[in-house]
Amino acid sequence: MGIPAPHVMGLFVGIVEIVCGSLLLVGFLTRLAYVPLFVDIAVAIISTKIPILLGHGFWGFGTPKDPYGIWAMLHEARTDFSTVFGLIFLLIVGAGQASVEGKCLSKRLA
Repeated sequence: MGIPAPHVMGLFVGIVEIVCGSLLLVGFLTRLAYVPLFVDIAVAIISTKIPILLGHGFWGFGTPKDPYGIWAMLHEARTDFSTVFGLIFLLIVGAGQASVEGKCLSKRLA
């Protein structure tokens, strides 16, 4: 696919997804955890979905699948786009009252 040092990047992405995903699940440092996860999903879309849309390589990334085109890309990217929209929602709204952040904030205000 064109990812440099895949053995290192795979480990790095796995750690980022586990740590930041856990932070999102408990609702702690939600907006801070958003940044690496958004970068992670943006790289996934650029490296795998854009080549499917174009039908050829893009920025050194190869074409991972056949067929090509808008419908093939949208089919493959449905979970990626759901993740992006979920992350944007959490960035705007925040963690909520039932989260660790919400509990800490309510104790501070009381």
